[in-house]
Amino acid sequence: MERLRKTRNPLLLFIGVTGLITLTAFINIVPPDSITAMLIFAFLFIATLVLLGLYTIRSLRHVLILTFGITLYLILRFFGLRHPLYAVLLTASIAALEFLLRDTS
Repeated sequence: MERLRKTRNPLLLFIGVTGLITLTAFINIVPPDSITAMLIFAFLFIATLVLLGLYTIRSLRHVLILTFGITLYLILRFFGLRHPLYAVLLTASIAALEFLLRDTS
């Protein structure tokens, strides 16, 4: 039996690219010296990743896990945790989340 493929929504691509342009403009204009600027950056970053990920991967679960992992990695880097084992721990945590959230049916 042949599976029907989900069609790609070009609106997701348009909003994602617009978010990417907004994110780069925000990085170039606003200095990261306040918590408000960091929160706006995080929101723009997460929204852009989710929209572009939904367009390319077309799986909400995979996109959310990937976005969570990348955002958590950036938060760890922001707090000064730069040891390579943190990246290994993060990769193992994301793999565990994938196995936990996987459909068993």
